[in-house]
Amino acid sequence: MKSTNEDRFLDKTITEIIFYGHSLSEADYAYFQNVFDYLDIYSENIVLKFYYTNYLMPDMEKVRHEMTVAVRKLIHNYGATMDNKEKGNNLLHKLLLEERISVLELET
Repeated sequence: MKSTNEDRFLDKTITEIIFYGHSLSEADYAYFQNVFDYLDIYSENIVLKFYYTNYLMPDMEKVRHEMTVAVRKLIHNYGATMDNKEKGNNLLHKLLLEERISVLELET
């Protein structure tokens, strides 16, 4: 049976992906790789927004730092899976330059 657009979980017209409440652990990298490959985050104009909640009120910078490190590691590891290693090595830099990736605190 042929798949229709209604059957797909992700629509190819997505322009923004918002992540919240995700540990971004290595155990989930295969999931991210499938989504990033399917949507072709390198070539398409997909914006990635990673939100976090400040659970350590007095130490806001520590929480932001931990999330930023996790996002950098995720993008670096995803880049390592790309066929073109030069593109993979530059993926984070490309996303930053094009303002297509951000780590943001969720305002409560």
